[in-house]
Amino acid sequence: MSIEYYADLLRPHFEGRKFILIGGPVVGFGEMVRQLRTLGAERPLIIGSTLGAGDPPAEEDALWCSLGVRGADTMDSFYRYEALLRDLPGEIRETVERYDPERGARVLGAIVLSEVRNVAGRPRYGGRPPSWAALEDKVRIDAFWEAAGVRHARSLIVAAERDALGAAARELDRGSGTVWAGDARDGIHGGATVTFWVQSEEAAELAAARITARCGRARVMPFLEGIPCSIHGIVFPEGVAAFRPVELITLRRPGPNRFLYAGTATFWDPAGADREEMRAIARRVGECLRNRVGFRGLFTVDGVLSEEGFLPTELNPRAGAGLRGMTTAIPTLPFAPLAIAAQADEALDYRPETVESLVVEAADARRGGGGWTSFPGNRNQTEIHRLVEESGRYRLAEGDEATSATLLTGPSDHGGFLAFTPDRRRIAPGPSLAPRVIEAFRVADQDLGVALGPLEAARSVR
Repeated sequence: MSIEYYADLLRPHFEGRKFILIGGPVVGFGEMVRQLRTLGAERPLIIGSTLGAGDPPAEEDALWCSLGVRGADTMDSFYRYEALLRDLPGEIRETVERYDPERGARVLGAIVLSEVRNVAGRPRYGGRPPSWAALEDKVRIDAFWEAAGVRHARSLIVAAERDALGAAARELDRGSGTVWAGDARDGIHGGATVTFWVQSEEAAELAAARITARCGRARVMPFLEGIPCSIHGIVFPEGVAAFRPVELITLRRPGPNRFLYAGTATFWDPAGADREEMRAIARRVGECLRNRVGFRGLFTVDGVLSEEGFLPTELNPRAGAGLRGMTTAIPTLPFAPLAIAAQADEALDYRPETVESLVVEAADARRGGGGWTSFPGNRNQTEIHRLVEESGRYRLAEGDEATSATLLTGPSDHGGFLAFTPDRRRIAPGPSLAPRVIEAFRVADQDLGVALGPLEAARSVR
């Protein structure tokens, strides 16, 4: 079956329609805009959290505006952005009315964490009900793993109090510390903003202070050495498509707040048996999601490939950041509109096995990904810095030297933004990309004034 089948399948639901795009910086919507336009949609309107680092879509392809969000960290920026989407400033609301005077536009969200049912009265297409979003709460997920028949590490759910957290840690510590993750009482969180690797009294005090400030309960589990990774899937009415594993670049730094989430990549290959087990887990999770809460659309299971195999740590009942590395390998497939149509429960002949094989084969053949993070300070301009690799180390390129990778620096909604993109043709599939990310970040520290400090990669233990 050809990719054209899916374009023909979706075109009646997108052709001639207006869409308002939400869910992040303006520059991140280029692929969504391209896919919508390919299906015959009208020029969409993007309402971004900020412009972001990079170039926005071309004017002939999309209109855009920015809410100019500034937050203390990634999650604070999300909360501020989504609060503004629920109550748009006057000038942005006027922009929406000029774009859609007929009031027929639909709202599409990339990654939306809190409840945003509509924007300026325009309904969200393929939104998620509270029963789906609730599964992203890290203190609820172990019960779901058990219902889905998924093996997971032992954990304890305790009150968000210093004594209770400490007692749970003493019971579960295997010698490498424990990981504390707060609940979603004050909002869903990710990017390791309320997740802490606790190995010392200093780390325990910091973690307890931050968790008790915004959570009612917390999950405590043993620290798992291994490669952080995720497996994505789509729940369709007639089945589940499970894709290939994706590495989560989760780095470690000295001090009490040790995790730094810093990107995703598909260069990494687990052993064949581990890969198939992860895909089988994704199918079981997808089926359980459909049967228990009527779920449709994208989800991702995050975890660690530990000595004991893959052990899940959280479920994201939505798109995950690692998805882009797979779908850009097959740009002619209208993947985002397909997933959103499934989430909206459109009655279509989706053919999950075909979607699965198209994406997996393309993602295996064309690897991708990189590292990114925010850093303190402001960067008003986006700049691209070329890197050359010599004997496993990067340095800034000079003159017309052949480029091995690039570093992008620019603005974000909570400081500066740094992104490392390797030339995929120069990366052999198999090993973790994290050591290369660390090496590129070292150059950013040394030559670009980023100041992330010393970093370490997770160890492969399988």
